[in-house]
Amino acid sequence: MQKLAIFIIGLIFISCNQVSTKREKTANSDSLTLERTNIKALRDSTNRLLDVATTKDTMEFQSSEPFMFFKSGNILSSTQKNAIVIVCPTDTTYAVRLYSLRNNSWELVDSISNLDAFPSQFELTLDDYNFDKQKDIYIQTSASQGWSLSRGHLFIIDPVTKKFARHEEARNLANMKPDPKTETVVSELWNGYNDKNQHQLTILTNKWVNGKLKTIKQKNVTVK
Repeated sequence: MQKLAIFIIGLIFISCNQVSTKREKTANSDSLTLERTNIKALRDSTNRLLDVATTKDTMEFQSSEPFMFFKSGNILSSTQKNAIVIVCPTDTTYAVRLYSLRNNSWELVDSISNLDAFPSQFELTLDDYNFDKQKDIYIQTSASQGWSLSRGHLFIIDPVTKKFARHEEARNLANMKPDPKTETVVSELWNGYNDKNQHQLTILTNKWVNGKLKTIKQKNVTVK
């Protein structure tokens, strides 16, 4: 009787595992199908937007599900018309593409994918972070509450080839702001409150050294 009970329990265990495995395969299949559907929809949308942007001086579009951001025009320089496309095909990763308009046709210049994404806090900043007179790309991935600290992905763009150079060292630099006069990038670090409930900040001065941002000076300040 005891052996029969053990045998029945074993059959139940195997059956449950088979059901669980089947559910996992179904869930994975559904997720893959959704991802492929999103990718196709985003590709189709990109092509349509590029077609329209050919005839427009400037153009901007954003959607939430699936996430997509499109911006075109003389957004990186006054002499070249470009288009930036940022999509989120997997909910947690961004893919970024940069196009240039040449002979009335869009050409893909560079792309990068598998970037950490947080679409609800997305914000794009175009500015010259390394002072070569070429605007670069900053994509916000997070912004803390209280004293807001913006962190994200920084891409320096080569002024000639328009290729991306991703700077991982900038991921930990919050509220980056380039200062053309000193050719430094200022960032902030929040250290909490003092006994008067005032914000305690550290202002970091960062300089480009051998192609990377390096902190060269720190200053503690109090802000009401």
